[in-house]
Amino acid sequence: MTQRTWLITGVTSGFGRHMTEQLLARGDRVAGTVRRMEAMNDLKAKYGDQLWLAHLDVTDTPAIHQAVNQAFAELGKIDVVVNNAGYGLFGAAEELTDEEILHHLNTNLIGSIQVVRAALPYLRAQGG
Repeated sequence: MTQRTWLITGVTSGFGRHMTEQLLARGDRVAGTVRRMEAMNDLKAKYGDQLWLAHLDVTDTPAIHQAVNQAFAELGKIDVVVNNAGYGLFGAAEELTDEEILHHLNTNLIGSIQVVRAALPYLRAQGG
């Protein structure tokens, strides 16, 4: 099986963490973004250079572009992009504040769009 390199946002817990563990165990490389770098100490110690990490808040568009640019520059090629960073927002519509709703949309929607916008030129140049 060919080794692939994955860019995955939000790898510190949940599905992103599980996916990262599975991919690393099978020999793939992961460029993961995190909000808490120390949460990945165990995987970084176990997999070393197979796991590339960058601190990222996906509501920060310039930081998204910086992290994606750095990942492609340092890893050379990324085969798959997974927009995993996000969270659930629960409550009755009238109970949620405008700030909560905007932050949720910025994280779960706009952040994902910006990751794709940052990665697409590289992916197109690679032919994938």
